[in-house]
Amino acid sequence: MSEDSSGRRTWAVTETDLPRTTAELVCSAFLDVMAESAPWAYVDAWSDYRDELPAEVEHAQTALRQMHAHRDGRDTGMGIDIDRTDPAHEALLRTYTAWSIHVELLPAAEQEALVTFHDSASSITVELTNTEVERLRERLGGVATVELLERLHAQARARSEQERWERWAQRKRRWLGWLPRPDARRQEEQGDELLCMDCGHPQGAHPGPGQRDVKACAVCVYEEDYELRDESEMCRRAYPG
Repeated sequence: MSEDSSGRRTWAVTETDLPRTTAELVCSAFLDVMAESAPWAYVDAWSDYRDELPAEVEHAQTALRQMHAHRDGRDTGMGIDIDRTDPAHEALLRTYTAWSIHVELLPAAEQEALVTFHDSASSITVELTNTEVERLRERLGGVATVELLERLHAQARARSEQERWERWAQRKRRWLGWLPRPDARRQEEQGDELLCMDCGHPQGAHPGPGQRDVKACAVCVYEEDYELRDESEMCRRAYPG
């Protein structure tokens, strides 16, 4: 998300699956820094740690559900309104946030969330001004880090692309190391991979969907390079196909 008119940009906590004590510290920092900007909250009074809740957290969960049922006539425990200017509400929020499956901090009821805690604080995203970023980093120093969400996404895409090319390179090395052999090593090297009916090479060495730069079987190309195959006999069958 690009910077909006308020100067806010989307940030996220880099670490995931935080230990419970660390998650509580991180949530407390967010609740403190965003107290003025986000005086309203929605809480789901359900937890992924329902069999491990400390007594005070279990008490907060029960109190939230009772408050929800009494005020709204519903007992789903989902989307419970929290007025953070009410000390009793704020105390329940602070006790339960790190354990809830979903919590949102908002400027006001029915407005877009500024902070989202998801899956017991295993995923935290937040809309921050530069000043709020600095305050959070001071509070989280040595505990957790916040980074622009777009940068995290770019890093994830880069890692995914690198892993994809590494898999491709590994497979290519395997294909290029495959040569017809009349002995038992042939079956050992090719394993269960299907062979092309035209050239006898593994089908995975053939061009596949989206491979515009690959026009022929990779092993055929290797053999042609080393004068083991005529160019006219190179297999151009696509795989799968």
